Amino acid sequence: MLPSQRFTLSAFADEISPDLKVQVETLERLGVSGLDLRSVDGVNVLDLSQDDLQRVHDMCGERGLHVQAIGSPVNKVQFDLLNEAREYDRLKKAIRAAHRVNVKRVRIFTPMVPDQLHDQMAEKVIAWMFAQKRLAEGEGIVLIHENDDRYWAAHPTNAKRLMEEIGGENFRFAYDFANTVLQGYRTMKDWFPWIIPYIDTLHIKDAIEESHQIVPAGEGEGQLLEGIEALVEAGWQGPLTIEPHLAAAGPFGGFSGVDLFEVAVNALRGIAAKAGVEFDD
Repeated sequence: MLPSQRFTLSAFADEISPDLKVQVETLERLGVSGLDLRSVDGVNVLDLSQDDLQRVHDMCGERGLHVQAIGSPVNKVQFDLLNEAREYDRLKKAIRAAHRVNVKRVRIFTPMVPDQLHDQMAEKVIAWMFAQKRLAEGEGIVLIHENDDRYWAAHPTNAKRLMEEIGGENFRFAYDFANTVLQGYRTMKDWFPWIIPYIDTLHIKDAIEESHQIVPAGEGEGQLLEGIEALVEAGWQGPLTIEPHLAAAGPFGGFSGVDLFEVAVNALRGIAAKAGVEFDD
């Protein structure tokens, strides 16, 4: 019998609706206490005004919620020197947003590199990421890197090298079960033998490799139950962030709608109960 563990439950609330009021009302009703801020009213978090960000912060507070992380798209670009400079500046915007809503986590990626150049470009990609880590350190921010299925460190060998070289208190991992499947990897064989000490956040969605279909947690090949059980056994603590993509998935986000979002929450709660996990209010 695994020990009981309490985790924080959060979500990319723009999966529910573009409307902030609908987002927070749905999170409150379903007992999801955290909001990962990616967009409001169709406007990406990097383009929200300071007043917009304050409105998010205030509305969450009124509902007893909190902003869990800034879900930025930083580094979702091809590797080149111009993009490196632009993404550094975009990270500054993400950090300003984080300060405005009083949160320390900023979600990022690694840039895209042609498959045949992954090894050749490794040192340059890591240098790109190290500069961003140093910026975050100076601002008191934790960068959480997501293994999105099109980018350099979506591959476990690349991600392992990245985390071994620059992972630490200000540079950690947002592990996405579905993205793993979409790359043809498996959680328990390819990632969890080494990644658990680096994980800050879990992104909760599941997938079927052959069809590339995104499905509710536990209905695909992401091994969510086994992964969460392994984290409980390791004494890990962190947020589980629902990112279901059940109605649509695109390069900069996804959508589920109110009803499918509730399906996703209930699916995760079922897995959590089997793993001995409870969620903080």
